[in-house]
Amino acid sequence: MKEKIQALRNMRFFQSKKSGVMLAVVYPIVLCFLAEIGQSQSITQILKFTWTRFGVFLFSTLLIAMIYWILGLLVKKMWISTLLTGVLFMLISAVEYHKYIVTGSHFQFGDLSMVTGFADVTKFARLQFNPLLFILILLMFLYVGVMWLTGYELKGAFWKRCSACVLMAGITVISIIVPAFFTPVCEVFGIDNTVTYNSYSEEERFENNNLISNFTVSINQTISSSVSEPEEYSEQTIEKILENSKPSDEEILAVQQNETSEKVKPNVIFIMSESYGDFRRLTDDLENADQIYSDLDAVAAEGVSGTSMVPTFGNGTVKTEFELMFGLPVKSLGNAGIPHKLLKSGVEQDTFANMYKDVGYNTTYIHPFRSTFYDREDVYSEYGFDQMIFEDDFTAPVENFRNYINDDTAFRQAEEVMKSTDGPDYIHITTMQNHQPFIDGIGEEVDNYFEGIQLSNQALRDFTERLKTWDEPVILVFTGDHFPFFSPDCDYYNQIGITVDNCEKLYKKTWIVWNNYELDTSSLPTNQLFSTFYLPHYIFQLAGFSTPFVDVMMDVFEEEPLYSVALNPTTSSELLDLLTYDRTIGENYSEIDGRRFNFND
Repeated sequence: MKEKIQALRNMRFFQSKKSGVMLAVVYPIVLCFLAEIGQSQSITQILKFTWTRFGVFLFSTLLIAMIYWILGLLVKKMWISTLLTGVLFMLISAVEYHKYIVTGSHFQFGDLSMVTGFADVTKFARLQFNPLLFILILLMFLYVGVMWLTGYELKGAFWKRCSACVLMAGITVISIIVPAFFTPVCEVFGIDNTVTYNSYSEEERFENNNLISNFTVSINQTISSSVSEPEEYSEQTIEKILENSKPSDEEILAVQQNETSEKVKPNVIFIMSESYGDFRRLTDDLENADQIYSDLDAVAAEGVSGTSMVPTFGNGTVKTEFELMFGLPVKSLGNAGIPHKLLKSGVEQDTFANMYKDVGYNTTYIHPFRSTFYDREDVYSEYGFDQMIFEDDFTAPVENFRNYINDDTAFRQAEEVMKSTDGPDYIHITTMQNHQPFIDGIGEEVDNYFEGIQLSNQALRDFTERLKTWDEPVILVFTGDHFPFFSPDCDYYNQIGITVDNCEKLYKKTWIVWNNYELDTSSLPTNQLFSTFYLPHYIFQLAGFSTPFVDVMMDVFEEEPLYSVALNPTTSSELLDLLTYDRTIGENYSEIDGRRFNFND
């Protein structure tokens, strides 16, 4: 074997220094084609893109070249740089290809925070062998082998190479992350750096940029949209905001008496249903609509219902989960893909779980999936939950629907919790039954989805029927986290007329508030569209409690019921941004000593 390798190296081509130089110069172009073809799965499409948007392709190639030569200056041997650069960009290509198949959204810089949850993603990612991608990766490794045979390496003292490396890296980083530099770069190369707020506008931008340039844009926008401290933020500002909603002495006394009285407080159950969508909002031509949603309508008829705006579509469950748990807008956190990544670690968070605990509730989080997904077990342990129940912790008999624990099991687990505790319970359930994929090799994708939705509605109706027999009062809140994503091969949303011009419909979710006792729910805004983060404030008041924070948010509701990237992406609310910053990233001035109605005299 050694003799054969040496014989190859002795060939005139590999002996020529010009061969190594030529291969190194051409490699960024070759790698750019390999990576873009890998994610698009179309050689014709990439050739057409290169011809029509040559400036964008040139930028992608230059970016690869900068990284390639920076690594070459560090390691000296160019075959190592060829390998490292190739692995990096082919990995990005493979991730983009599979992410788009699974979620319908493109690979973004912010997705790197999900690296630790890769094993969890593979449970529903339908990762499969792709022959073209495999061949392209083989070609990349073949190129590495050829570079290795040339033995081409950069000359010069280490300090000189490092100096050049630092200079090139500095120019590259500054050109990408600093908006003042990146904007003119985009203008020169014709890159679309439009800020996008939903998957429809993101799709348009991706078509203009393709993978490498679009990923670069996401780096710039992720960094430039990072949450910074508001100019007016201070303890005095927050106290002044809260002071405007300071309760009277009579109100304080009433709450204090309520805390010490033996009056039974209602159990509060939030159900955030995975990928739940009432498609009657989107089309009047839904087959079997009455059959699918009859049980939902029955529950709604026994309670009250309305419409709220969630902060996401197709994926991003933790965005809606954040708004329901914190009562704050994700929009105030730069529409972060994973809001809890911005929180301070090692501190108890100002969530509604803690607010309910403060008035004597047992608090439980139920999620019938892996505890490691989105790092929920580690992060939510600081949310004030007395216990967290994941898929391996269920005490109720477990039944599955396709790949996941079904909703009925999750609801019965909530009953088990209430039976096992003394006093009132606050329970948040994030279901999993209707998580993608909806392709099982048997039925049609959309039909499979609606089968799951019908079963969810039946489980909800059965749950409320059982709760009617309870001798404890219960307030139940039901809503979905987002409409589902269907695979790229499924054209269902286009068939029912959803486009970039009306896709805000996909952010409107049905909510239901049901109770098993004669609770006056007339205060709920059933005829008004509002952002989902207001819902937990209304429920907290329905349960008989309030805080300065809740009172302020109710005041804000009157002035700004909608604060959503789906409807008003470029507007800002100084008050909401201040409160959100304070209760998530700032100093928590709005929870003085952790006590309600506690003000400095």
